[in-house]
Amino acid sequence: MQIRVRLSAREVVATYTISDVSMELIVALTPSHPLSPVKVECGRRVGVPQAQWRNWMLQLTTFLSHQNGTILDGLVLWKDNLDKKFSGLDDCMICFSVIHGSNCSIPTLQCKTCKKKFHSACLVRYSVGA
Repeated sequence: MQIRVRLSAREVVATYTISDVSMELIVALTPSHPLSPVKVECGRRVGVPQAQWRNWMLQLTTFLSHQNGTILDGLVLWKDNLDKKFSGLDDCMICFSVIHGSNCSIPTLQCKTCKKKFHSACLVRYSVGA
């Protein structure tokens, strides 16, 4: 995880990279901080369902606003969630990547013979080319 601070914009930007694809999380401090809560925004989301991402954003906002957590601790919490999400995933055996390059999906279709998982787009491309 890479963390950048934009002092003029009062933002902290965290970037999580997996398989040459990155996700961004932006924590914006309001001018009246700490009297008003921080804003947690999604810079870029890939490989995570919208509902799960929304739950993570709510969890992070609650942690930072109501549980007196530090921004660094919140970003570590976000990174831990992403690590858990992508830890058990194997690469697609066609494109050799966890996250598909064009549609940002994870391997979900399992072969009945070898039990390996593939991206649906990779299987379509492979079956057309075969």
